[in-house]
Amino acid sequence: MNLRISKRLQQDRDCRRKRLSIKRSSPNINGVAKDIKKTLLEPTLESGDMRWNYVLVFLLFLFLFGVLVFNLSSLQIVQGEEMLAKSENNQIRIRTIPAYRGVIFDRNGKQLAINEAAMNVYLAMEHYLDQEGLINTELVEKTSNTLGGILGDNWENTTQEGNEQFNTISEKVYSVHSQSSYFSEILIARDIDDETAIKIKAMSEELLGVYIDNGSKRFYPENEVLSHVLGYTGTVSVEDLSELDYVSSTDVIGRTGLEREYDKDLLGQAGEIAWEVDALGRTISEEGYVIKEPVPGKNLYLTIDLEVQKQLYEVIKEGVKEYDAQGGAGIIQNPQTGEIVAIVSYPSYDNNLFVGGISSSEYSKLINDPRNPLLNRAIAAQVPPGSTFKTLVAIAALDAGAITKDTVYVSRRGYTFSSGAPFQDYRNMAYGPLNLIDAISVSSNIYFCELIRNWDMNELVPYLEAFGIGRYTGIDIPGEAPGRVPSPENKIALANTTSPWLDPVWYPEGDSCNSVIGQGITLVTPLQMVNWTSGIANEGTLHTPRVGDYFLNEDGERETVGSDPREVPFGDSIKIVKEGMWSAVNGPRATIRTLSGMAVEVAAKTGTAEFGALNKDGTYENTHAWTTSFFPYDDPKYTMTIFLEDGGESINAVRVSRQMIEWMIKEDLI
Repeated sequence: MNLRISKRLQQDRDCRRKRLSIKRSSPNINGVAKDIKKTLLEPTLESGDMRWNYVLVFLLFLFLFGVLVFNLSSLQIVQGEEMLAKSENNQIRIRTIPAYRGVIFDRNGKQLAINEAAMNVYLAMEHYLDQEGLINTELVEKTSNTLGGILGDNWENTTQEGNEQFNTISEKVYSVHSQSSYFSEILIARDIDDETAIKIKAMSEELLGVYIDNGSKRFYPENEVLSHVLGYTGTVSVEDLSELDYVSSTDVIGRTGLEREYDKDLLGQAGEIAWEVDALGRTISEEGYVIKEPVPGKNLYLTIDLEVQKQLYEVIKEGVKEYDAQGGAGIIQNPQTGEIVAIVSYPSYDNNLFVGGISSSEYSKLINDPRNPLLNRAIAAQVPPGSTFKTLVAIAALDAGAITKDTVYVSRRGYTFSSGAPFQDYRNMAYGPLNLIDAISVSSNIYFCELIRNWDMNELVPYLEAFGIGRYTGIDIPGEAPGRVPSPENKIALANTTSPWLDPVWYPEGDSCNSVIGQGITLVTPLQMVNWTSGIANEGTLHTPRVGDYFLNEDGERETVGSDPREVPFGDSIKIVKEGMWSAVNGPRATIRTLSGMAVEVAAKTGTAEFGALNKDGTYENTHAWTTSFFPYDDPKYTMTIFLEDGGESINAVRVSRQMIEWMIKEDLI
């Protein structure tokens, strides 16, 4: 009995010491202590073991609670100021993710304009501006010197427009920022190599706000063959940002050609990516968070057949060299749809030179070249059409009733106007009595002069305008010229403005006769000529010529590039002129026999357009060579116009045409 009492007293003392210890260490757990006390004072058969289990659980809880309280206190008190500073200095920077520009294909799926990987260097202006928006010049100069040392001469030392050059990066930063506040990010270098990128990243602490964008650049595998058609891309300018609502300061947009015409569809939609950066603009996070995925631009498929385009380019190039011409152009069109199968201007240029900015020396070579390679002669050369123009005059006169198919005029030597001024056929030929078919076959100047002397020039003008003379065709290649209608009104306007050497008077015989044979003030483009020839070939439909066929987006959805045809209601008259063009190649009085004897029948009309100064014999020293044709005659699939600028007589253009047609026959394209 005494032993039991002694043990019980010892247990009570131990329990009091534990309660005292718990109370001192945690005054807020009195309830828990009371529960323990109650348990310890209510013995059971195994009360000793159970009491110790409760004590261990309580001690573990007490330890974990203490660790939590300690860490919270440390974060809020000890590290509070440090964490506050970090939250204020670290922020999220959102940058754009450039969308891949749509690829351009020919009608058979061959790539004509593609994207290649490229790394570009940008400078974010926000790091160099104070709260009032003023530039910290000291900081700019420091960054400029460091970055300039890495890049050397491989940086964009011109403005986006390319009309101002700079000696240092800082000069460019000041100039671009002064032009517009739109430029929050300024392009410093384009298409840098891996070694340069590594150097820039290694010196990120000294290059405030400088970052590298992993983008792409345009590449044109066919360069000169298609440069006038495709054009090229360039960086955004101040004017672009103010005029185009779909571009940002870091975009690359179309500058010329189809790249410009279809820029919005090709550009796509940029995405957005967020990066955590410190107060100095340095990226902290290893990977950004994509907020918005970029949407690639639509792919564009053309009506152009690359193989036909390359062959036409070669025959025009050879023709220009062989006949010592200043330049040349050639166009092949589908007369049933208006689709352009090939369109060439020579000499040309390498449009890859303009990707990323052309050097001043290369640009100087192009603009100082007397052959003017930047001019797209196919759509913008405005020159006299010569006798090819007689096809339109004949259609108009027939429809107006001024002549019939059987109207006869006599071609003779010694032909003069009422004033006694002489007028003659080619090389002063005398063809004798001619009906309209004969006149087109031999290309008689006197026949058409007699026609207009017995008609009225003012009645002819509306017909010429109906066939698109003096107007834009609406082709989807920018830079088209309108030509000029030979009207009395236009001559007087020219004499009073840009051409003071002209008499401000319309001479009913001299001016009218010169006009109907494609001379005088008459001006057309090769594109206008091929388009009106297509209207003759299909007997009365003028299509809007086009190069773009359809778009294809990433979901495989197809969007056609449409054009609205326009009817010219002169069908019966056109059929007679078609017969005359066939006769000019295949008839008994044919003068274009060079285009006969092939596997397909060709109808054509030629023109030798005089220009420049008269020599001592009273003839022009310079002439343009023209031929326009369609084939096969019974079911026209192609219309073709060949132009050799200052290329001699029309027979030279005819020879080039035959080369092209023979190749197309060989390739089984006709």
